[in-house]
Amino acid sequence: MRTWSESLKIGIALLDCQHEQLLDQMDELLVAMENNKGDQELRSIMGFLKMYTNNHFNYEESCLDHYKCPRACNNKKAHTNFLNTLQDINSKIEQKYPLHLIRIQVKRELLDWFVNHIQSIDTQLKSYIATK
Repeated sequence: MRTWSESLKIGIALLDCQHEQLLDQMDELLVAMENNKGDQELRSIMGFLKMYTNNHFNYEESCLDHYKCPRACNNKKAHTNFLNTLQDINSKIEQKYPLHLIRIQVKRELLDWFVNHIQSIDTQLKSYIATK
């Protein structure tokens, strides 16, 4: 299963690369949960996602600010909500909630949300860079 596709490219190489890496890791998390992988593997994937997502959002927000994209404020709020969801999922993994329930949340609130976010918000950044 691979969520990333060329249709998700927004045309900014570094952001596209980061988006691809994040989606691949979310896919890995879903597969690890589906295959009942151990706590260590789940913690490792979650640790990467938390670190990389923070780095990605910081870079993306700096681009939005630099190019004065009017969606910058809404984008930051969306990023904060995503990070809160990521933390909630991490807590559930640590507390050993049933993986099949966490997996549903990962699919809906991380993976599907992130794809929608790329398609609806991040794509707008490209037009602002092109006009500057």
